[in-house]
Amino acid sequence: MPGNIYEMLWDCPSCGSKKLLGKTHRFCPNCGSPQDASKRYFPSDAEKILAKDSEYFGADRVCAYCKNATGAKAKFCAACGAPLEGTAEVPRIGAAAPPASPAPASKGRKWLWVSASAGAAALAFIAVFLSWTKPVSLVVGSHSWTREIRVERFQEVREEAWCDSMPHDARSVSRTRRVRSHRQVHDGEDCRTVRRDRGDGTFAEEEQCSPRLRKEPVYDDECRYAVDRWAHVRSEKKSGSLPMAPSWPEVRPARAGNCLGCEREGARSELHDVRFRAGDKELSCTLKGGGEWEAFQPGSRWEGRVRALTGGLDCGSLKAGRS
Repeated sequence: MPGNIYEMLWDCPSCGSKKLLGKTHRFCPNCGSPQDASKRYFPSDAEKILAKDSEYFGADRVCAYCKNATGAKAKFCAACGAPLEGTAEVPRIGAAAPPASPAPASKGRKWLWVSASAGAAALAFIAVFLSWTKPVSLVVGSHSWTREIRVERFQEVREEAWCDSMPHDARSVSRTRRVRSHRQVHDGEDCRTVRRDRGDGTFAEEEQCSPRLRKEPVYDDECRYAVDRWAHVRSEKKSGSLPMAPSWPEVRPARAGNCLGCEREGARSELHDVRFRAGDKELSCTLKGGGEWEAFQPGSRWEGRVRALTGGLDCGSLKAGRS
């Protein structure tokens, strides 16, 4: 609900008079210039003046001829006498909190701002410098490879999960109460005073409230249990160098099948370590599995880019060179 009604303020652009009353002073009391309704502003708390009652309540209307503002119930413009029927209301200032006292600027804050700006510029320069690369011609000196097969065993493992998502074949179950999530709950209101322009040279102060929320933990049962699953137990690896073609290691499971203690082959992976010569320097790239490794035969020529700061090879820039 609206509280007290106060006068807006305005400054005379003709003679420079400051803090004239928005409703009382329709014309400057010092030079007679008309008030510009669009230039009204809210006063500070110390400058608030209660507005006097007037029969011309409601938002002011703007004269279509001289653009001056006149009270809502007036039928003719107080400045030029033109009829006001059908004219628009003055634009209003949006709701705002009472102005806070400005904190004096300190040299420390100014120096902090300068330091932050300088730091940001330095970081930008470093980022550009780190990404700077230059071209280089390369020759493959050596190409080594490693291939790996993970071996899995069907055995009892211990797992944990929320009890409502526990697998159906779980056994030896123990439960623990834990926080699973959080929810927002109502915890009162936060209120503040706001100012609303009434459009007639005055403003009202009213209380505006919004709900305050807090996080509340939601508890649930977490289960720890035993279950039979395929689990990684070891890896079989094989390594070599080109021109010897890569091949996979032999896997000998302790027992085949789907019984407890049975083993099987799991995921396969491979890495290729390619070493290049660039003049008197040696550079390297590590490639994952795929057919692209076949092109990196010893003695083959490549073009790439090296990072100016670290001297490291940008492996994504490699292109086959001229023979």
